[in-house]
Amino acid sequence: MDNQEKKTYQQFDWQEYERKRAIEKEQYERISKEIQETQERSKQTLANLEVTFKNLDLAKAQARQTVDNIDNFKKQFSDAMDRLLDCIGKSMGSNSIKSNEQNPKTAKEVTVGQAQKLMTKNVLILCGAGLSHASGIPTFRGKDGYWTKGENTYQCQKVLTNEFLQSNPDLCWEWHKDFQKTLINKKPNAGHIAIANYQKKNPNTLIVSQNIDNILTSILPQKQIKHGHFESIYEIHGNIQYMRCSKECTLKKNELATLYDMPDLNKNLRPKCPQCGEYARPHILFFDESYTQENCRITELQEKYENYDTIIVVGTMLETGCAKSTVCQFIKKKATIIEINPEPIIEVGNTFQIKGKSEQILPQLLK
Repeated sequence: MDNQEKKTYQQFDWQEYERKRAIEKEQYERISKEIQETQERSKQTLANLEVTFKNLDLAKAQARQTVDNIDNFKKQFSDAMDRLLDCIGKSMGSNSIKSNEQNPKTAKEVTVGQAQKLMTKNVLILCGAGLSHASGIPTFRGKDGYWTKGENTYQCQKVLTNEFLQSNPDLCWEWHKDFQKTLINKKPNAGHIAIANYQKKNPNTLIVSQNIDNILTSILPQKQIKHGHFESIYEIHGNIQYMRCSKECTLKKNELATLYDMPDLNKNLRPKCPQCGEYARPHILFFDESYTQENCRITELQEKYENYDTIIVVGTMLETGCAKSTVCQFIKKKATIIEINPEPIIEVGNTFQIKGKSEQILPQLLK
């Protein structure tokens, strides 16, 4: 070591050097400890997450099992109710449109001419989806009872529920928009026209329609009881041309619902009530709703049945409560029942069947 190096070595502050080394060592040990603690916490977090995911999988499996149990219960309950209703029907003798051991088949197939001779002056005409089929209007059941939007296909009986409106409002209104488009340029067929002409000649004729397409209504006298409710027809399932407040803000005791014209859904997919500003709803009877006097005049309609002793049943499978109960009431009072269907389904009572299409038969029958 030369003199210069010795001098530099002697001048070096070894105490300061050691102090800095001690500080660096302390920092290193602290950082190492923090890293180790972080690693331990991360391991614990991962372990907790694994337990959480396992619990989630278990919860999902339990939820699926619960849903399956609910579905099974619904089916069992529905089957039990069907059996109960069947037993009640048998015990009452005339609470079914089908024949059985206690209630043998009495329906007869007749010609249009024979049916004409059976008709009385007081006639009720009960219309179903088959009446509008010749006008190009799809039904809500069978092969036509499905709606495709995007990549998904929905059953109309699921879409047309209040539950679906609440959970998928935009999608529910999309169906109504598409149905409105379906109705563009659709015209009344010969069956619609025959009914309208018959009521014009026989004002006492009572028309009950299950259809919401407005086609028959559009060619009947437009005298309104209240906006959207017509004197000439009972639209027990409502009318696609109208909407009402979802909160029924204008509904008062013993009054009909206030209806509003349905707007162009291409411009306003979720219409609002003009009165209170709440969201509106279509003026139709959803599959999960009940008939009410306020919305379909059901009490008023049923009170009129006793004045009619002939019912013409057109294009319906009688799968809705009001339609089937109406026919059953006419069976019980031994009224004349004339059914027009490609495949008649009423087998009991004073029933006369005309097999065929309503647009061909009604113009001959209702001359």
